[in-house]
Amino acid sequence: MSRTRYGACIITLMLGLQLGCSADIEGNRNHSVMETKTETETVEIDSNKQRASIPFTQHLYSKHSPDFTWEWSNTENLPKEVTDRYKEYENSAPGGYLVKETPTEYFICVSIGETESVTKGFEVKSLTLPAEHAAAEKPILKIEAVPASDQNPSDKEMPGKLFTRSLISVAKEDLPEGIHIHSMIMSLEE
Repeated sequence: MSRTRYGACIITLMLGLQLGCSADIEGNRNHSVMETKTETETVEIDSNKQRASIPFTQHLYSKHSPDFTWEWSNTENLPKEVTDRYKEYENSAPGGYLVKETPTEYFICVSIGETESVTKGFEVKSLTLPAEHAAAEKPILKIEAVPASDQNPSDKEMPGKLFTRSLISVAKEDLPEGIHIHSMIMSLEE
């Protein structure tokens, strides 16, 4: 073999090895990126499972000010004790309040406090409990509400602020076994 051919073979061999090593490095980089993406997706999936959804029923929806009272009702058979206690929350701050516990249900007042207009209000979007409720001695019920507008369009001209609240219930049979509602937090999306 001539020196030139021998030199060309060695150069070709070295280039081949470098390209092979470079491909391995790129392959490892791509592999690492893929592993990172998989881990991130797993975390996102797990975070979505951290809370369990709880069904609820809306019974009353009320707006109140010194000059104006309006109420929508979905139930005619509410116990008088429940409706009387619900009225006590007419001017309540934003939050969730346990109105009454019966052998079968929890009645909860959800309030967003004062609103600037009679046409503004809210809707309860969801109720959730921590998915790991067994680990929580006293799990916190999270109430998520979203703003609503264009309510009571016939009363648009009514001036002043008013308090807006809703009465909902949670059936005990819809809660995980052994869970009792002791405390609540509320979030109102902007």
